[in-house]
Amino acid sequence: MIRNIIFDLGNVIIKGSNVETLMHFTNDEKIAEDLIQYIFKTEEWKLLDLGNISKEEAIKQMQKKAPKQYEFLIEEVMNKRCEYLVLNKDTIEIAKKLRKKGYHIYVLSNMAAHTYEYFQEIDFFKLCDGIIISAYEHLVKPDEKLFKTLLNRYHLKPEECLFIDDDDTGKSLETANRLGILGRRVKPNDSQDVLALLEEYKIEIKKDILYQKWKQQKKK
Repeated sequence: MIRNIIFDLGNVIIKGSNVETLMHFTNDEKIAEDLIQYIFKTEEWKLLDLGNISKEEAIKQMQKKAPKQYEFLIEEVMNKRCEYLVLNKDTIEIAKKLRKKGYHIYVLSNMAAHTYEYFQEIDFFKLCDGIIISAYEHLVKPDEKLFKTLLNRYHLKPEECLFIDDDDTGKSLETANRLGILGRRVKPNDSQDVLALLEEYKIEIKKDILYQKWKQQKKK
C-alpha cells in the first residue's frame, strides 16, 4: 500500500523552461540559448546542485569560460532567475488533496542551496513530512545514496513510496525502481500527467475540479 508521495521540485512543483525564463533577460532567443550552455550545462551548475561551490564562485567560473559579452548576463541570471520561476499551483493543489487523504508528502530534489532558500517559505513545504535537497547532502540523483538518505532518515519502506519526477534521462526513476520505490517519469510541468500516474496506482482525488477536468479529457 502506498503511504508516501515523493515529489521532485524542478518542473514538477516549480515550473521553469530555461529558454522561457532566460527571455526575461534578453529579447534574443539565440542569446538565451547560448546562456543555457554557459550556465546550465556547465560543471559549475552541477557543483551547485552538489553543494560543493558557492553561487558567487560559480558565477566567477562561468564568466571566465564564457565570451566576455555574456559576463553581465550570467551574473544577472544567476542572481535573479528565481524571481521568474513560478509555482505549479495545480500540482501543489494535488499535494494538498493527497495530504488531506492521509498520504505523507516528501521532497527529493536536485537543487542548489540558494534556489531552495528562495522558495523555502512557500505553502507547499508546509505540507511536507521530510525534505531532501541535493546541495545539503552533497549527493545528486540518480545516486542511490541520495534515495537511501531519504528512506533511512524518515524510516520509509520503498514499496510504500511513489516517486513523481520529470527526469527525461530515466536514470532517477531507474534508481528509484531498483530500490523498490514505485513510479514512472511524468511530463514536465504537467499536472494532468501527475493525476494519471496517481490513478495508475489507484490513488484518485475525487470531487476535485482538476481531477474532473482530467477525467473529462480522458474520455474524449
